[in-house]
Amino acid sequence: MVADVGYVWGSPFRADAQDWATAALVAGTFGALLPLDRHVDRWVVAHPRSALIRVTGPFRENGGPFVRLATARRLVPISAALILAGAVSDRRPLREAGYGCLSTWAFSSSLRYAVYAVVARQRPSFAEGDPYRFAVPGGKWEHNAFFAGHATNAFGCAAFWSERFDLGVGEAALYTTAGLIAAARMSDRRHWASDTFVGVVVGIAGGRVIAGRWDRREVVRRRRAAALSGAAPYRPVVILWRGSF
Repeated sequence: MVADVGYVWGSPFRADAQDWATAALVAGTFGALLPLDRHVDRWVVAHPRSALIRVTGPFRENGGPFVRLATARRLVPISAALILAGAVSDRRPLREAGYGCLSTWAFSSSLRYAVYAVVARQRPSFAEGDPYRFAVPGGKWEHNAFFAGHATNAFGCAAFWSERFDLGVGEAALYTTAGLIAAARMSDRRHWASDTFVGVVVGIAGGRVIAGRWDRREVVRRRRAAALSGAAPYRPVVILWRGSF
């Protein structure tokens, strides 16, 4: 898990031209969303009883039963339970599901708090409708709008599970839940739309990268198991040499 988190942190040092172009596109989209932040927040304030707001109710702060689902208080115990259940039942997928989600959360949390320490952005509920209240260095909780933590955590675990396992319709359920969690934070005026966009992108990227590492581990594990059983899918390379005296 520690290696996976470190690998994602080291991604900028392995990035190629296409990766940097994608990063530039994300940054450009974030900038394009900034002028819309005020309008989205005004709509949220003006339409508290709309269907789009009410559907996020289970994940909101005003009594929603799943308000902490994408926080450390829930994700860490859920991940630990999956790991323990996989260990007791000797089911590798359960253990991987736990470790993968825990890794994405660890990456998300470490990155966000590093950003929070450097960049301050007032949350909508404190900014009086002004989405451009950025400052350096970071500030207290009410200045930790950029970027959205709940969205990053939720989409990170959803991306890992969806990429690592064939879940069928379960994938749609995972992403729908993650989307509602992200929208609920906007409904509670804790994050702007642009903050949420960045959180979604970072979460999906982290989850997919970590899932890819587990995929590669699975290939290596199967090759080793096949080699030990005598049914290796490849022939070993033998190097011989001869000398004359």
